[in-house]
Amino acid sequence: MTDTSTSAATASSPTPDASTPVTPPAAAAGPAASSAATAALALNTPRRFYRGGERILAFRGLDVPADFDGYRPEDWVGSTARLFAEGGGGVTTLDGGTELPDALAADAEGWFGEAHVARFGGDPNLLTKLLDSGERLPVHSHPSREFATTHLDCDHGKTEAWIVLVAEPGATVWVGFRDQLSDDDLAALVDAQDGRLLAALNPIEVTAGDAVLVPAGQPHAIGEGVLILELQEPTDFSVMLEHERFGLELDHAFLGLDRPLALRSVDHGPVDEERLASLRRRWSDVEGSGPALPDEASPYFCAEVVRPVSGDVTVDAAYAATVVVSGSGTLTTSQGTREVAAGDVLLVPHSAGDVTVTGDVTLIRCMPPKVDG
Repeated sequence: MTDTSTSAATASSPTPDASTPVTPPAAAAGPAASSAATAALALNTPRRFYRGGERILAFRGLDVPADFDGYRPEDWVGSTARLFAEGGGGVTTLDGGTELPDALAADAEGWFGEAHVARFGGDPNLLTKLLDSGERLPVHSHPSREFATTHLDCDHGKTEAWIVLVAEPGATVWVGFRDQLSDDDLAALVDAQDGRLLAALNPIEVTAGDAVLVPAGQPHAIGEGVLILELQEPTDFSVMLEHERFGLELDHAFLGLDRPLALRSVDHGPVDEERLASLRRRWSDVEGSGPALPDEASPYFCAEVVRPVSGDVTVDAAYAATVVVSGSGTLTTSQGTREVAAGDVLLVPHSAGDVTVTGDVTLIRCMPPKVDG
């Protein structure tokens, strides 16, 4: 990526919606244009088993609908994945009605670039979400790639990361068992379905600006009162260690596997303070541009903070689910200049070229794993 220091321009603050005007670049002779084009993404909130969603609507600058049911806690951004249960929804639909997987297949190199396609094909290898915890989520974990390949017929596990955008005072997340558990210890905690399961985990108090990487296998939970930008491998595989409280069927809770096999996917601990510290970062400390997550995330996904401070910032071409987290400004690519403001969510293709960001604005680009990662 490249940081350029020129004079910063201040943009007016437009209403954050998909109708924000785009100034096209001048026409130029050259190869046939890619069909991949920067897209403003509409809300995509499948119904889930836990409460939330109002913070997502507020962040997106939207009113709470009269028929809002309170169980829309996740906005699936640039999604090619579907829910494992609960109806199987979740795939993003672009303006015009094309589902994202079809759009990506029609011009994979335009969306991802040649190097990505050579390594990963037309798979984005990424699912991005906005997640609003209207209540504490259950204690659960996600399988690794190795476990998913062997037992779930899928190349992707579910390492994930949380970029905290909003946190109520005292908001807490939990990651990893504090002590090492035997197979029998873990089975007993799962059998009990009581508060001892949460108490066995490491609590982490979080504030806006924090980021936490959660490797596959680590049991975890997100407390009430947090809005996060979540990056993850593109699956909905979860082993719900805590399930009775949320009324989940056992097939859902254990991915259709026998319980002892499903529990083999769970890291039994311990996760100590040094390991916890290695999983954390302050994304809000980045000026100009830089990573939001620890380097350990790179084989799974990348998150780049872009925040002009001393002048415009230019970053490299990439397929990126781009979330404007604060302020307003402009985003310029070979496809034109677009005014952006807090709450805007865009999908920017590799073919748009380098991206220049101007103004008093902070955005986060959520991108696939590094090709050489």
